[in-house]
Amino acid sequence: MSRVVSRVRNSQLLILAAAAAFAGDLNAQALGRSTKIQLSDSISLEVHLWSADTSRKSSIMVFTPEGIFNLRADSSALAGWAKASASLPGPTTESNGKMSFSATILRATDESGNAMRLARLSADSLPVYALAGSNGAWEFSAQVPAEKVGVLLHALAGSAGDDLAWKLDQPSSLASLELGYRPAEMAPGNPRPQYPKRAELRGAAGEVSVRFTVDQNGRVPRKSILIMRSTHPLFSLAVRDAILSMRYFPATRSGVAVESVNQQSFQFRIP
Repeated sequence: MSRVVSRVRNSQLLILAAAAAFAGDLNAQALGRSTKIQLSDSISLEVHLWSADTSRKSSIMVFTPEGIFNLRADSSALAGWAKASASLPGPTTESNGKMSFSATILRATDESGNAMRLARLSADSLPVYALAGSNGAWEFSAQVPAEKVGVLLHALAGSAGDDLAWKLDQPSSLASLELGYRPAEMAPGNPRPQYPKRAELRGAAGEVSVRFTVDQNGRVPRKSILIMRSTHPLFSLAVRDAILSMRYFPATRSGVAVESVNQQSFQFRIP
């Protein structure tokens, strides 16, 4: 039998830690910037760039109805991906009549195994692209309209654009430290993620750290789930599926239920 142990770190504890490090980390925080691009009604992405003077990885985060996909890579890797994607040739027709599309792949420079692909779908001077991502357990795919392709490539390269607005990434808000605020808490009797029944795990132990929003009703919206760290994609999938069934006592401010961002860790162990 396997067992899963969870550790909860609510938003108040996270912000307390940020407050303690605020004075020493302020300069590093000022070296980050981000921009947001809306690809469709249901899918948007954010590009976060950090200076080489910090220890933080730059990243591209895609917000989908199924959850948040996050790929961390050096700023130089993001810029190189943008340059290579801009040079992709248009699709061609093979001898058997099938269309062939060219694509570029960006792989995470951490140990997550995440990867993203940009494929050129048209030969127009303003081409349409397809953006896809996979972490080994689930994947997403989205079309990048022609009018958004240049914006996306400029964002990845860290350059300016007419439709691109950069903002400084600032330290987390200290709003939840105010009097009258109570963080969200897990309700009793919640289900736990099941150990994946897949042979390739060979009974290995593992851990998943996940960040998510708890709404005013104590539920976790699927689109708010972000896997921060995972030792195997199958553990990530088990946690994502289970957390949607969990219930929480929502955070309150002066007795009124409010949304809050929380982080929780799950450990998979074989006794």
